[in-house]
Amino acid sequence: STPDIVRHRLFEYFGTASRSLLTMFELALGNWPPVSRMLQEDVSEYFVFFAIGYKVVIGFSVIGVVNGVFMQETFKVASQDDAIMMRQTENKKRTHVKKMTELFKLADSSGDGVLSKEEFVAITQSAKVKTWLAAQEFAVALMDGGQLFDLLCEGNKELITAEDFVFGVTRLKGQARSVDVSVLM
Repeated sequence: STPDIVRHRLFEYFGTASRSLLTMFELALGNWPPVSRMLQEDVSEYFVFFAIGYKVVIGFSVIGVVNGVFMQETFKVASQDDAIMMRQTENKKRTHVKKMTELFKLADSSGDGVLSKEEFVAITQSAKVKTWLAAQEFAVALMDGGQLFDLLCEGNKELITAEDFVFGVTRLKGQARSVDVSVLM
């Protein structure tokens, strides 16, 4: 026969439907070890398999899906927030300017603060630089460095400043936009 103290503890956790429901909720979301330990020690050791199986199936699977849905909805709402979109755009712009300025400094082998056509052609010969520029959405592989320099300059200049370089790359990077196509027509 089971001692009264053990029966009382079992009743506290599983004595009524509402107590059982609360206990199962605890098993799924909260403090599951005390309930599992009590079932193992006072009822049967086989309840350990039930408790662990229940925790794995309900606690991880179902709750993980619910958490995933909440997170997805949160990110969806956040991605449509104008302030967040503006901040992300500004961050992208700052990052782009910083990266292009670093490339300019690397390409400016003479160190005079302007980039000549020869310096630009030399840096764009590197496969590593071409791949990096392609990752920046700047299709350098489609033409040679000289043609690209002429497109960046806009005006038959022989030298280009860092500011003009950054502006030119920004203007030319990415896919063709409808505005660009209409200008060509």
